Amino acid sequence: MVVPGLTPSIEFALLADAVQAVGGKLFVLGGGWDTIWVRSFPARHHTMAIGTRIRIPWSSETQTFELTVQLVDEDGQPIFDTIRHSLTVAPPRGVPDGFEHGVVRAFTFNNVPFQKPGEYSFVMTVDEVETGRLRFSVRERRQETT
Repeated sequence: MVVPGLTPSIEFALLADAVQAVGGKLFVLGGGWDTIWVRSFPARHHTMAIGTRIRIPWSSETQTFELTVQLVDEDGQPIFDTIRHSLTVAPPRGVPDGFEHGVVRAFTFNNVPFQKPGEYSFVMTVDEVETGRLRFSVRERRQETT
């Protein structure tokens, strides 16, 4: 549960071809894009990932949060079921009061369906409060004629 006045937030998030979260670090391959080009619709994108760092406010107690990720189209309609991830965080030992720390997470999505061109967003929440939104476009690549 979120302690009043001490709300976690998404420090950053990025789209990539692949992301791993290991030892407090994100390992990113093909990161930072904002457009997927497809030959035609409907389309499936073979794999995509999100790398994120969640900023956790200092607290004297171990806290558990629920992080969710949901992909929606430009009309706000979900593309697939919401992903829910329980996150238990204890304050690091020996840090002074007020010290914030971060936690990294990676999410991978395979065979993502796109029925139409347009704008899409990964909506991220912590304990049901929206804390981040990653926007990207899916476009049809025009065939060159000769």
